Amino acid sequence: MNKEQQRRAGVLARLSSGSLGKQDAEKLLGVSRRQVNRLLRGYESEGLASVVHGNTGRTPANKMRADTLSTIMSLADEGGKYHDFNTCHLHDLLTEYEGISIGRSTLDRMLRQKGVVKPARQKRVQRRSRRDRASKEGMLLQIDGSPHDWLCDRGPRITLIGAIDDATGRIIAAVFRPTEDLVGYLLLTRSIATLRGLPESFYHDRHTILRSPKEATIEDELAGREPMSQLQRVMHELGIVSIAACSPQAKGRIERLWKTLQDRLIREMTLADVSSIEDANAFLPEFIVRFNRRFGREPQDPESAWVELEVDTDLDYYFATSETRVVRQDHTISWYGKAYQILPDEECMLIAGKRVDVRVTPEGCTSLYIGRHRLAHKEVETSGPAQKAVRPRKQPKTPDPGALARRRAWLFQSNAA
Repeated sequence: MNKEQQRRAGVLARLSSGSLGKQDAEKLLGVSRRQVNRLLRGYESEGLASVVHGNTGRTPANKMRADTLSTIMSLADEGGKYHDFNTCHLHDLLTEYEGISIGRSTLDRMLRQKGVVKPARQKRVQRRSRRDRASKEGMLLQIDGSPHDWLCDRGPRITLIGAIDDATGRIIAAVFRPTEDLVGYLLLTRSIATLRGLPESFYHDRHTILRSPKEATIEDELAGREPMSQLQRVMHELGIVSIAACSPQAKGRIERLWKTLQDRLIREMTLADVSSIEDANAFLPEFIVRFNRRFGREPQDPESAWVELEVDTDLDYYFATSETRVVRQDHTISWYGKAYQILPDEECMLIAGKRVDVRVTPEGCTSLYIGRHRLAHKEVETSGPAQKAVRPRKQPKTPDPGALARRRAWLFQSNAA
């Protein structure tokens, strides 16, 4: 018997002998008068055995079978299929693929007892205040890029660029790129706009792709302009508010997402033998659906903040880099070693000397615009640099043998006179 059972047996013995009243026994045992009478009858008929629980010494009905425990350990231990997976991820995979149903806390306790999972060391962190989630879906999207060894030495080191909705915690879009570049963010933004719509704001770090580091000049201040990166310009034209975070902790939701994906996504791509950036991008959609189903939550406000794109939206105009060029007198422009001939247009017939907007999509497609009007054009051959005319050298004259003698004679006659 344990200490509690021994104490209960002592109270019942005193009650049975008459040295303790039932009212005092109620207080000592913490039960009602009815329970005191029941316990007393059991003690007088069975003795000390009545205070021992009936399941003592029995095998629990819900105890895990030894073969199931052995299977889990073989999968999670070193050399196993799911070695080094975190407990929550392992719990999901055991339920989905192995048909083993077990509580997550039970699984965690078993792995710790067997030494498969070791407690992580706690780091001292600065005290911060939690920011409330956005109330509506599409109100605030956090975007960022994560360079990492996503392919685990089966391929090159690549970068995952993604966006997570602040209100729901769902991944909205993601794309693998060789590096964190402008093309990746343009592809991400265009994918979000075409699949879901335009969000109210983007929350991001101060990378120069996302925010121009230039200071406004006097001309910019007088004109009411501010220096913008290409992606800033895209967000400004689409009416999306750009919010730059002052620290990684400020956009902690997407930073925690990278930590989760660097654990879960890497291991699932290892199981699927993904070894190239093309295979990784093909693997993402199905993984995102399962991730959102597992970790997504409903927003506080059911009303959506997404703004749908109009049907006739020119994607090549908005989701592209932009630079201006001056039209020559022959209605051509020069663009990085190429020449483009602007074809006749009823709306813009004479535009020589005017500036046109040259926009290049992430796929490299070049389009010309004057305002929002798209100009038809074609590539023509460049004239090349002008060549200087080379004047032929004069051939030296053949000397006359008698010329020198005649000159000497003439000089002699002049001196004699």
